[in-house]
Amino acid sequence: METTVENQSTTEKKPTGFFSSKLGKIAYWVEGKGKPIILLHSAGHDHQDFESILPGLSAKYKVISIDWPGHGMSPNPEPASSASAVEYAKIIPDLVNELAPEGAILIGNSIGGFASLQLALRKPELVKGLILVDSGGMNEPTWVTRNFSALKGKVWFTSLVWNFFPNQYLKVKNRYTQSILSRIKERENIEGAKEVNAAIWKSFLDERHDLREKVTQIKAPTLIVWGEFDPVIESKIATELHEKIKGSQIALLKTGHVPFAEDPNAFLKVALPFLQTVY
Repeated sequence: METTVENQSTTEKKPTGFFSSKLGKIAYWVEGKGKPIILLHSAGHDHQDFESILPGLSAKYKVISIDWPGHGMSPNPEPASSASAVEYAKIIPDLVNELAPEGAILIGNSIGGFASLQLALRKPELVKGLILVDSGGMNEPTWVTRNFSALKGKVWFTSLVWNFFPNQYLKVKNRYTQSILSRIKERENIEGAKEVNAAIWKSFLDERHDLREKVTQIKAPTLIVWGEFDPVIESKIATELHEKIKGSQIALLKTGHVPFAEDPNAFLKVALPFLQTVY
């Protein structure tokens, strides 16, 4: 599935500020005014993943995006091998409490979805709504998923597939996904980047990363958006999540792992009406 769109380089803006967490400084950006929306990106990516939908969101809302530790402009945790989806999720309550104390809607992709789910479970008063995009925390620990996570949790293997892997899960090629792939490639030579990424994948084996039973407790308004062709977290998981979160909505898009970058118009077509029902 390829669409020919002119590749366009991204000009990286300086962070609005840095949030001090136990894992180090977290770079964050604020665009627009109004009710807050917090954007949480996937492992190995950065806040610029959302550039495709930022204009559509910031026209009506205050949009806060972050770089996870060891991603984008946020320094590596110390040591880099301490990176973990579970530990990353633990810093989000304090971050939201500082940047959006009245609560926010969270749009979380992959580990960002996992962190969003954890916040809704631990601090429901801070969550006005959830948009879960190809979310982590829901994969059944099968032989395949466990062995791939273990393999990807080794630095030598992560190094081997560094550029190949994202090319497999980004199914639509356009200027936004080409920009993502370029940034991932550029990060290959940054000190600690591979150690951080491998450590995050290793953390998927942590039993605390399994939220399959707990998500039934979520009461926040929830929209589930998934790429039908995501090879990393298959779309059947979206259906399972939809069944477990009472009252949730679901939309399957003709994309891979990062729907809002692969088909921003289709994403906004389902996301904006949902946001209006919450705010």
